[in-house]
Amino acid sequence: MNKAIQSIAEVKLGFPGLPQADGEIPFILLRQFNEDGLFLPAEMDHLKLNENMKTHFLKEGDVLFTGKGNRLFAWCYTDEGEPTIASSSFFVLRPDSRMIQPEYLAAILNAPQTKSSLVQLGAGTNIFSIRKSELAAFQIPVLPMMQQTRIVAISKLHQQEMSLAKELISQKQNFYSAVISKLIK
Repeated sequence: MNKAIQSIAEVKLGFPGLPQADGEIPFILLRQFNEDGLFLPAEMDHLKLNENMKTHFLKEGDVLFTGKGNRLFAWCYTDEGEPTIASSSFFVLRPDSRMIQPEYLAAILNAPQTKSSLVQLGAGTNIFSIRKSELAAFQIPVLPMMQQTRIVAISKLHQQEMSLAKELISQKQNFYSAVISKLIK
């Protein structure tokens, strides 16, 4: 059964701040993700804590979704034990765990057919952008929990396979370069 995202998750925007060199709160920015939407935690930025930020602290299972620019992806946040905030480059979707698994929501938003539909929502401007109201009203399939679990497992296996394939290609390129280099010396 299809449901609007707003009926299965709270939809809000990330924090509209800029990173600060002397900040102590981890601040997730778009640049901390690779081209495939995988998080690169070694490159964290930070913010100085103030009282206005506490409502922006991420919770386990929040799904960050990009709605602007040329990269469209969703990523499920895992709490590492310290307060963390997402930038306003992201929508923060807080799923109702009684209805939908966070990893399932991210997998559905990352599916090619979903991305294609979302791109059509943001069409008509020079820079791709989805409005909060459009994302909130967007319909996604909400399957029984057992099927959601299976889709999450398939999604994780797919991500692992893609990562291994990229590593293999990189190793093959290095090998080719080494062979050619040795042959022309």
